[in-house]
Amino acid sequence: MSEEVIPPGKIKCFITGKLRKDTAEERVRQDVARSLVEEYGYDKSDIDIEFPIKMGRAKKRADIVIFSESEEHTQENIYMIVEVKTEDVKPSDLKEGVRQLESYIAASPNSAFALWVGNERLAFEVIEEKGKRVLTSIPDVPKRGESTIPKPTKGGSCSCCKSKTGVQACS
Repeated sequence: MSEEVIPPGKIKCFITGKLRKDTAEERVRQDVARSLVEEYGYDKSDIDIEFPIKMGRAKKRADIVIFSESEEHTQENIYMIVEVKTEDVKPSDLKEGVRQLESYIAASPNSAFALWVGNERLAFEVIEEKGKRVLTSIPDVPKRGESTIPKPTKGGSCSCCKSKTGVQACS
C-alpha cells in the first residue's frame, strides 16, 4: 500500500480527511482538532470544521464545532464552538475573536462551551445571566463525558479586553 501524497500548499484535515490550504491558521486548527480527539476524548464523528452558523440572514463559519454526542450536525445540537487564530495575534484580534464567539453562542441556543486558541488558550462556559447567554472564563473546557464543569478562574479586571458582556479575555 502506497503512502498518500499531499500536494504542496495543502494539508490533510485530521477530522474530515479532506485537503485544505496549508496556512499558519489551518495548522493551528488541525493541532486543536487533534487535541480535542486525542486528549479530550471527543469523537471525530461529533466534530465539524468550518461549520456554517446562521446569524440572522447571514451565515458565518465557525472554525471547529463539537456537537452533542451522536446527534445530527445542526446548529441546535452545537455543544462547543472553537475559534482559532495564529500564535502571532494582536490583542485587538483577541477581543474580536471573543466577540465572534459571543455572536456564535448567541445564535446557538444549546451550546455550553467555547474555546479561543491563539497566542493563548481561553476557555469559556456559557451561562444564563439576566435573560442573556454570556461567556464566563473557566480554566479549561471539559473532556468528553465529564459531568463536572471546571470552576471559573479568578482574575482582576482589565479594561483592555472586557467585551460588552464582561468576559475578561486576558489573565
